[in-house]
Amino acid sequence: MHKRSLITNLLLCLTLVCFMAVAAPLPALSAEVIKIGVVNIQKVINESQKGKVEKEKLIKKFEQMRKDLDLRRAEIEKAKLELERQSSILAPDVRYDKEKTLKRKIRDFEDHYRDVNEQMKREEIKSTRPILEKLSQLITKYGQEKGYTLILEKNRSGVIYAPGTIDLTNELMKIYDASK
Repeated sequence: MHKRSLITNLLLCLTLVCFMAVAAPLPALSAEVIKIGVVNIQKVINESQKGKVEKEKLIKKFEQMRKDLDLRRAEIEKAKLELERQSSILAPDVRYDKEKTLKRKIRDFEDHYRDVNEQMKREEIKSTRPILEKLSQLITKYGQEKGYTLILEKNRSGVIYAPGTIDLTNELMKIYDASK
């Protein structure tokens, strides 16, 4: 019995080796060379000349919004301090009215703060959309011209490690800055 299972295992191994010897070279003959690159799109947006120009425009828009928020916050803090100082000498009904008014101002400020944050996000998306569209076109053209099989976004694709030799970020940033 032992001799029979040894012969069966030997024949199975021999069959497997023969199959591998015949089948393994077939895909190698027809396989293309796979060329993969990665690009850090966020870096291009933040560090390219065109990206920096857009970022400056956003900062200028956001500065006024932040000044308005800071003014409103200061008014609330001032009203809060004033109420704390006067609370012991105010009549209960007057104190209640002032507290109610302060709570309404705080609630309005919080609503306005959320609105401003949402507006800032929309503005950022609006300003980066043309950059992303142009960059996508450039990456596609670059990939086709240079024979890349695949170009991945470095941060969002799940790439944990990529050697510098396949990182195309700096080269594509130069091409993007040179484009019209």
